[in-house]
Amino acid sequence: MKLIKSKVRESVKKALLEDGYKNDLSLKLKNFNKNKIISASVTTRQKGTLSGSSWFEESFKIIDKNAKIEWYVNEGSSFKQDSKIVRIKAKSEAILSGERTALNFLQLMSGIASKASKYSKVLKNSSIELLDTRKTLPNLRYEQKYSTSLGGAKNHRFGLFDAIMLKDNHLKVFGGVSKLKNLKYKNKGDFLEIEIEKLSQIKLALKAKPDILLLDNLSIVEIKKAINIIDNNCLIEISGIKNPDDLKKYRDLKIHYISLGDLTKNIESIDFSLNIL
Repeated sequence: MKLIKSKVRESVKKALLEDGYKNDLSLKLKNFNKNKIISASVTTRQKGTLSGSSWFEESFKIIDKNAKIEWYVNEGSSFKQDSKIVRIKAKSEAILSGERTALNFLQLMSGIASKASKYSKVLKNSSIELLDTRKTLPNLRYEQKYSTSLGGAKNHRFGLFDAIMLKDNHLKVFGGVSKLKNLKYKNKGDFLEIEIEKLSQIKLALKAKPDILLLDNLSIVEIKKAINIIDNNCLIEISGIKNPDDLKKYRDLKIHYISLGDLTKNIESIDFSLNIL
């Protein structure tokens, strides 16, 4: 996913304002020199994949535009437990008021990239691509999807505007899968994906000429039957895997995608620590 600097700055600024960085009471003590230049370093207590370095930097540079940041680990690279990640040199105001925001982005995004990397490796050397979903935290979708892509996953649609995706509730409103053969598209060439919960829905769904059929919560036996019914008439995505560690059970199936909400929904942040030198 492309890094958009304006999005990074906007997101960080909102986070800093949420934290009240302009009214940090600790820095209003009369004998505190907020312009003193100090240095700090960040280390990690666990291994992982780095994501969020631009957000981290911006958390300090919005407060002190002359802040100097030196990275020991590159964005998207893996790091070992107890590694030194980055060094900061800036005004004490910037480091002390920006520390929490900077670490919040780094720990969240690196946790997501680390998980995506772990599961992408399970599918390595297979023809199946790992997809993320829209199961993201409000107002942090860009950060989360950026991180899954760094970890080796592929971004599914970013929002409702990316593609036509008809899930179970859409189908209920339509009156069932059988009604889809008469779909009228607003724009010619719109991408169509249809969710399938029963094998009996497949032939009816294929009449709508979908780009993808999403097989949701089907057993492996059912998925194999579905593959035969679909017979290369569209791409196949599966979802509903309860335990991501079960991915290896699916890697030899003749499908195209596996989508995992777990990548962005169940977040395990990386433990980083910032200390003044």
